[in-house]
Parts: sequence; structure tokens; C-alpha cells
Amino acid sequence: MFHYKYIWINFIVLIIAYLIGSINIAIIITKHKKKDIRKEGSHNAGATNALRIYGIKFAAGVFIFDLLKSFIPIMIVYTVKRLIGNQFILPIIAGVGAILGHIFPLYFKFKGGKGVASFMGMVLAYNWVIFLMLAAVFIFITLTTRYISLASVISSTTTPFIGFWKTFNYEGIFGYMQINTPYPIHAIIVVFAAVIIMLKHIPNYIRLTNKQENKIKI
Repeated sequence: MFHYKYIWINFIVLIIAYLIGSINIAIIITKHKKKDIRKEGSHNAGATNALRIYGIKFAAGVFIFDLLKSFIPIMIVYTVKRLIGNQFILPIIAGVGAILGHIFPLYFKFKGGKGVASFMGMVLAYNWVIFLMLAAVFIFITLTTRYISLASVISSTTTPFIGFWKTFNYEGIFGYMQINTPYPIHAIIVVFAAVIIMLKHIPNYIRLTNKQENKIKI
């Protein structure tokens, strides 16, 4: 039976995940070097800008860290959920909290990255098949256009639609986790996360329209 205390539990999960997501390794490391990645390149504290400014190794580390910021909290909440057998605790809330923390980090004046890697971590936690589809779309768009921003937006926004399709075969929007909770809630949450990422890329849309967006070197 649903109880309003579960609203508070999910809210606490959201806050804790937000605080975890606010830990931005790109900012921490560059500040340690007396720099600030937010003042260089595209001024974005994420893997893409790290790739442009500091190279593939640093960018890979940033990407993995940002991905795990959402993946690990989701898996922890999911494990607790399974142990206590409660269907009203939503692990995906932890993913959204981590994404919001990455984009609006409490510790760094609410100026962080754009949430793509953390979004991918959320997808990976729920369904590795959909994660591979998302990654394939991302890589294809990147290789054909050399615009990572375009690849990020397209892959993020197509994920909910892939989730809808997978639902015909598996339970829940990201089936393999066996979430056993009302499907529309997860659909709404995933779409919300994708919309936030789209809004964060508005400056990129403008630069793409004006043909001023930087391409990556392949």
C-alpha cells in the first residue's frame, strides 16, 4: 500500500544523489592545477570540453566518473529496494538527482556540465541494451558530423523512444532492472532528464545554426 512517507524517501534519495552529482571531477582537478575548465574552451565542465582542452585520457576519466555518479547511486537504491521489497522507492530518482547535481553543482556555484555522461550512466543502470543503442547513436552522429553536441542531444532524446519500444518485450521502461513500478512515472522522469539536457545545449544549437560550433578532430 502506498504511503506518503515514500514521497519523502524518494525526495531524500533525490537530495543525496544531487549532492553526489555535484562532485565535478573536471573542476576539482583543473582547480588543483590552478586552472578552471569552466573558463576554457566551451566553458563546460564535462568530458567534451575536457577532450578539447586536455586530451583523450583526461576526458575519458571525466566521462567515466560522471557516468558512475548516476550509475552507482541507482544501483545502491535498487539493491535497498529489492532487500526491503518496496515498489514505491524509485531508483531512477537517484539518476535524475545525479544529473541535476552535475549540471547545477552545489559546490561550484551551480555551474557544471551538461549531464550527458550522467544520463548515460542512468540508462546503463536500467538496461545495458538500451545503453549500447544510445552509445551507437552517439558514436555514429559524432563520426559522421564531428559535432559532439549534436550527438549528445540526438542520443539523449532518442532514448525515451527506445525505452517505449523495449517496453513491449520487457517490464518497465528500462526492463532488465525489474522495477515493478507504474510505467508512466519512469517515462516522465526519463523525458524530464532528456529535456533538461536539451535545454542545456541551446547555446550549441545557436552555434550550429550560425556554423560556429567547433568540430572535434578525428
